[in-house]
Amino acid sequence: MLFLSAAIPFSMLGALSFASLPTALVARIVGVAILLFVILKATGMIAFKPSRRVLVIGGGVTGLLSGLVGSAGPLGAAVFLSLGLPPLAYVASDAVASIVMHSSKTIVYGATIDLGPTFWPLAIAMGLAMIVGTWAGCLLIKRLPVERFRQLVMVLLALIATEMIVMG
Repeated sequence: MLFLSAAIPFSMLGALSFASLPTALVARIVGVAILLFVILKATGMIAFKPSRRVLVIGGGVTGLLSGLVGSAGPLGAAVFLSLGLPPLAYVASDAVASIVMHSSKTIVYGATIDLGPTFWPLAIAMGLAMIVGTWAGCLLIKRLPVERFRQLVMVLLALIATEMIVMG
């Protein structure tokens, strides 16, 4: 709840700023931050203890960047990874945060940007695909040992961060 209380207003602020900042630059900066986090976490140089402060700061930064670049899912994933949650709790927490942030951004974007007539059919199709992917992912997660899951998340975060840095 603390993550969301910080994420929502900053997500809306980021969404309002979306049109005025160069998104490629912001995406690259976010990519560098995520990659740095992964390296520091993997080498044991950084370890967050679950706390209100981590949730509020992580939620605020994730929400702001989510509004600016459209999605800061990898950054939110890094915050949730630092909490040491069991795999299903990790995925569920990230999913709820994503739903709330994307809903708030949809409200702001809908009020400030012409989404066009093809937006809603595409959004619904993507949402359905995400539900199927989530179901399939849940089946896989249940079979993975906790440490293997955390390693997989770290590798995926590094790959996504690298793509953000290269592609912008």
